[in-house]
Amino acid sequence: MSVITYEELLASFRKGLRNRNWRKLNFLDKALVRASLWYAKHRGSIVNTALVEKLLAFAEKLKETKGMRIFKRGFEKAVKMLEKSGEEGGVFTWAPQLKHWLKDPDYIFWLGTVRWSGIATKGNNFLSK
Repeated sequence: MSVITYEELLASFRKGLRNRNWRKLNFLDKALVRASLWYAKHRGSIVNTALVEKLLAFAEKLKETKGMRIFKRGFEKAVKMLEKSGEEGGVFTWAPQLKHWLKDPDYIFWLGTVRWSGIATKGNNFLSK
């Protein structure tokens, strides 16, 4: 049974305000967080399972940083590249060291920062969205 307290909600709320993720939530989500903050402050911790799950999801969104988003984007690109590794004539045939690089967190972070221009060849465009 998971419980969320006022202090946990308030910490997530403040972090979201500081890193400007609060503005990314829609009006109803903001209203739910505000109402939950009031309830937790005046009535005690929140124990409703469905509400706690929703609030924990909002807390994750609010606590997310730029670095986390960049790393997540790089990880998605690395996964795409590894999925395409079985293709004949793929990038791993002429760059076998790339498989090892894709396990390095620094390289994955770098992948997340790079915006691909679509220069890859037509058959091997594994980096496009």
